[in-house]
Amino acid sequence: MRLRRWAASGSGDVLGAGVLFGTDRVLTCAHVILDPETGLRPERVQVEFPMLQGLARTPRRTATVAAGHWVPPFGKAQGDLAVLVLDEAAPVPSPVTLHRTLGYRGAPVLIDGFPEYRSGGQWLTGACTGPGGEGDERVRIDVTGPGGLQGGFSGAGVREEGTDRLLGIVAQADESGAHGYMIPAATVAKYFRGFAERYVTGPHAVPGHRVVSAQAARAARPHGLQRTVTRWLNDDADAWDTEILFIADKDERARQALYVVLNMADRELSPQLAVAPAEVAPAGESPEPAGTPLLSRAGISPRVGSIGLVLDLEGVALDDPGVPELREALTVLRHELRHAPRRHPAVAVLFADRSDTEPATAVRILRELAASGARLLLVVRDSAHGFSYAAAEHLLPAHHAQRWLQRIGTRVDALADTERRARRLFQRVEPHVVDPPTATSLAARAALWTVQLSTELRPPTARGGPRLLEKLSHAEQAVDTYLLRATGVEYELRGMLDDHLRLRALLFDHQARLARRGLAEHPEAVGPYREAQRLLMAGPCPLADAERAVEAFARVVRRLAEPDGAA
Repeated sequence: MRLRRWAASGSGDVLGAGVLFGTDRVLTCAHVILDPETGLRPERVQVEFPMLQGLARTPRRTATVAAGHWVPPFGKAQGDLAVLVLDEAAPVPSPVTLHRTLGYRGAPVLIDGFPEYRSGGQWLTGACTGPGGEGDERVRIDVTGPGGLQGGFSGAGVREEGTDRLLGIVAQADESGAHGYMIPAATVAKYFRGFAERYVTGPHAVPGHRVVSAQAARAARPHGLQRTVTRWLNDDADAWDTEILFIADKDERARQALYVVLNMADRELSPQLAVAPAEVAPAGESPEPAGTPLLSRAGISPRVGSIGLVLDLEGVALDDPGVPELREALTVLRHELRHAPRRHPAVAVLFADRSDTEPATAVRILRELAASGARLLLVVRDSAHGFSYAAAEHLLPAHHAQRWLQRIGTRVDALADTERRARRLFQRVEPHVVDPPTATSLAARAALWTVQLSTELRPPTARGGPRLLEKLSHAEQAVDTYLLRATGVEYELRGMLDDHLRLRALLFDHQARLARRGLAEHPEAVGPYREAQRLLMAGPCPLADAERAVEAFARVVRRLAEPDGAA
């Protein structure tokens, strides 16, 4: 459908497109209906239905923004969504729904928009090429046929060619019109939960009982396990298509860390990027963006949309007809692997060793998924369980243990380098700053583990059973935790050193400013200068005290150096 600026005459300018849901809801981009002159949203928008056939004239309705369904553009390519409510039902109800999909890469799509001078609209063909935009809230589309994305396509529906499923709406395009971005179903669902319950279909990437709150994600402490999972999610160079991760049965912190990082990787959840604008924020919650500085600073920032599906098998059987959510998720996964082999969705399989499925059957099904292109993260608790043996035998390559040990060795080398840098920084900071953090000395212990584990891989061609894999998994998690700790200390020490050097430079600059005016020995300046110099040069001091002393001297300098003597 086409959206116009509202005018009593019915001849308002074309603003863009939208998609009708049900009888009276229209999904579009927020920027489509913003007044370009004032930057404000209008009270009313005119909606037209030019695609209806057999009518003498194009039906029109007026619409207003639905309460709580307005997310203006923010950041870089984030938000930009609106739901309108028609003043009366549409001429024909729409059966369309938005569909979540497990991966967009390679999906062929059709787009219908309303560029200027095309009163009947225009169809374009394209292909999704993967995540895009700040925070990966969007999906990039390359136009593959004649024509290009231009004004009038914003808000237009993006349909998957062949299935006719609605995947999202167009949000923006580059200057050439050859490339654009759509807001996919999962991003819409993140901002408009109630709308999603009615109009968004397809399996959730993360099962409901494994969803964590945004508050829990913000408060989470970095964990080495999260670094391993993040590398796999982001398909880093040293990550493998199939990874196995062991979590001790009683390690609740590790399990919670796993759920947090999987939530961060889901477009619909992504608590580290989600915002709750004033009209959408639940009562008592801040409308400010929800950030996770601890995790982000630690490098635990999986790409939003990088998790395709989480299969939680604890206490259930694969393909169990009594678990419709699991059955639907597997059905969709198999369909997409069969029809879109380029997508390679990331699938986390939780606790198959606690599943009701026979180990051999579970491994056979997972092998079929891997052979079809799925990337698998196998999270297990018990290395003595039959699933662990079968997975080690049939899902992992024969040289996996050797490669894993080498990867841990690389992490240990990085740990040693980080600790060396931190010790050098400590030596520079300690004479000047009170209570700097002490550099860790854990690399030697971690190196000893690699030596001990290497003895279990002799001869070098040995595969290593699940118990060895469990040891490797826990060793890697521990080394990554040590590395996170050492990196945090280095980061803090470097910040202290930078602050100390900055204050010294400020003190020198202010003193030089006085000297240029012949006021370096002014009675009002001598005392504050010497106090700031004493704190910065004489011995360790709290940086906050030095900051206050330098600022006190700066105020004196500004008062003395200003021509009019003003403060």
